[in-house]
Amino acid sequence: MESSKPHAVLLASPGLGHLIPVLELAKRLVTHHGFHVTVYAIAASASPVESQSLGSAASSKLLHVVELPPADISSLVDADAAVFTRIVVMMRETIPSFRQPSPR
Repeated sequence: MESSKPHAVLLASPGLGHLIPVLELAKRLVTHHGFHVTVYAIAASASPVESQSLGSAASSKLLHVVELPPADISSLVDADAAVFTRIVVMMRETIPSFRQPSPR
């Protein structure tokens, strides 16, 4: 039976400062607005805090968390490239896997 709830899909770029606000928005969409929410997170060098945040969100059963594998950008940017540049390239290279059908 299909649910009548709207389904939101959110993509968090790498980094704890991006992940936490996306998870908070997802939780609010579920608890205050009755959405089903899927959060895609890029698992690029996840810190223990990032891993804990993703695990906690996934175990809460409020939302669905999908960890995307990090794209190999080593041939696309220099090792000493700015963090901003590396994130932009990683996001661009991750979009194809994000476009796969979302689980509900």
